[in-house]
Amino acid sequence: MINQMSTANQLQLDRVCLYTFFSRLFTDQTRAEDLEHYAAYLASVSGEYADIGRDLQDIIAKWAAKNDADRVMRTEYARLFIMAGGVRPYESVYRGSEQLLMGEPWLEVKAVYRENGLVLEKPDLHPEDHASVELAFMAHLIECGDKVAEQKSFYEEHIYRWLPQVFNDLQENELACFFKDLAVCGLNFMEQEKSLFALLDDEALTESDQRSDDRS
Repeated sequence: MINQMSTANQLQLDRVCLYTFFSRLFTDQTRAEDLEHYAAYLASVSGEYADIGRDLQDIIAKWAAKNDADRVMRTEYARLFIMAGGVRPYESVYRGSEQLLMGEPWLEVKAVYRENGLVLEKPDLHPEDHASVELAFMAHLIECGDKVAEQKSFYEEHIYRWLPQVFNDLQENELACFFKDLAVCGLNFMEQEKSLFALLDDEALTESDQRSDDRS
């Protein structure tokens, strides 16, 4: 029982770490000095997500060895996420009927945050349906511990419906280099989370069947 609890706790810590890491990537430019902190942070990832953690550390080590990493990463972020011709990491742009900022998905995620008692301090920096904010919110739900249903709902109704495409677009964008490498890991993480929630569904169904048998 203790080993099972320890494994479950580590799983949640790993998930929080990865959601937080990808949230940080979308939040602002990565600088050379950030890479060492990223590597140390990801070193704790183990178990089911160990391969993703190792792949991310390998990418970070490769970039840390580049003399011009700071300039390239900062310039790339600006070209991808700020200037025209890049990738617009907003759910409204990917899923909204008019593909404009602050569309229907933005209203939906705002409502979810509000239901969980959360309000953005600086929505002008990144609105509620920005990739960095949605990923950070998932980390928050996991840290709460007892919000598995909310995690699954937010993942399936929001994150998984557009962020995999963002990672695909980053892989294909000619302006991407640092993010092209990271996007592969991002996609793998998205798929592993999908598998995790499917497993949780199966376990819940099995437990329900067992309770029904016990009552018979």
